[in-house]
Amino acid sequence: MQALKPTFTSGDFMTLEGIAKQYRLPHAYCEKLAHKLKEAGILASRVGKNGGYRLAKDPKKISVQSLVDVFQKQQPIRCLLAPNAEKSCALALTCPTKKGWLRIDTEIRKTLTRLTIANI
Repeated sequence: MQALKPTFTSGDFMTLEGIAKQYRLPHAYCEKLAHKLKEAGILASRVGKNGGYRLAKDPKKISVQSLVDVFQKQQPIRCLLAPNAEKSCALALTCPTKKGWLRIDTEIRKTLTRLTIANI
């Protein structure tokens, strides 16, 4: 009988090698993700025997939006949200779709904030 592997939600620390193997991801890719997630306070790490990575808080308290914020480089509608939007877009002041895009962005953010990694 095969022993159950620890998961992020178990509270056990997992090595990057173990994570890469379990989720079939390249080790280098896991290193990059872990670094960013640790900087954002989503992962905790420990060195030494029984060291590795684990979630820094309850998965029910980690919103999908917080993950998106870690990895999203630019706002998809940055021209509408920028302090000087008119400098990046000639239509910023008269944009006929601005209100619609802002509403879409607000609704997506609300949904992703309510959705936690425990839900998915």
